[in-house]
Amino acid sequence: MRLLDSVALARLRSLRLELRRLAAEGPAAGRHRGLLKGSSRDFTQHRPYAPGDELKSLDWKAYARQDRYSVREYAAESVLTTHVLLDASGSMAYCEGGRPPKFELACRLALALSYLVLCGGDAVGLSVFAAQPGPSLPPRSSLSQLEAMDELLSGLSAGGETDLGRALKRAAASIKRRCLVVLISDLLGEPEGVLRAARALRARRHELLVLQVLDPCERDFDYEGLSSFEDMERADGLACDPAQLRGAYAEEFERLLRFYEGGFHRCGIAYGAFFTGARWEVDLVRFLERWR
Repeated sequence: MRLLDSVALARLRSLRLELRRLAAEGPAAGRHRGLLKGSSRDFTQHRPYAPGDELKSLDWKAYARQDRYSVREYAAESVLTTHVLLDASGSMAYCEGGRPPKFELACRLALALSYLVLCGGDAVGLSVFAAQPGPSLPPRSSLSQLEAMDELLSGLSAGGETDLGRALKRAAASIKRRCLVVLISDLLGEPEGVLRAARALRARRHELLVLQVLDPCERDFDYEGLSSFEDMERADGLACDPAQLRGAYAEEFERLLRFYEGGFHRCGIAYGAFFTGARWEVDLVRFLERWR
């Protein structure tokens, strides 16, 4: 694969994405306890026999003890579906200091999490978005899905505007069954709109992971001398002296991170910030350990 090398895959093999605590809903049999009654190895309760029940569901040992017909019920098991939502707007193309673009790190994180999902026998799908919905792959549980995702992402580049809140609303409308939703974005937009859409997803009982991808320069603002800054999603520009703005910028950026961290925490949403140039595998392990 182009985006996940053998070293990264070797590190990921020691990880597991623990999804058993999520009640899954899906049409296929799997390893997760679902919300409905069905067939599995986990017995839940007896209930009285009712006309129309299959005879094979009767518990004859209970009948011998109690002299009445009882039916054994088990917790249904199903495959948990994960939907990965990947931001491909223009701001995701930003890079500085010889580091890779944010979009490249986002793609690696998307593939790494998808790999962990697939190794657990679950299904994962991918949706790329910018101003409009981009290419997507429907959820599948075969490991060949990882190759398809790698091929799709390797041919993409970030560009254009986006509205994260609207993208999340579209995702919420298209996802019918309860599932795990993974949002990977720099979250550089309207924070209130993002949180409103995230709360709407949680209200539909989806589990949500948010991975914010940033470049260290966006945090430190360590530019020197008179500089010209251009908006990567629109044609706007700004000339300024970074030294005069650094203090106020750092304060505002920290406020934004605290806003997201606090807002997602109150909604029961797992949130983590990932920076280009760092060891993303180590940061991913820490993020998943906190979530678990």
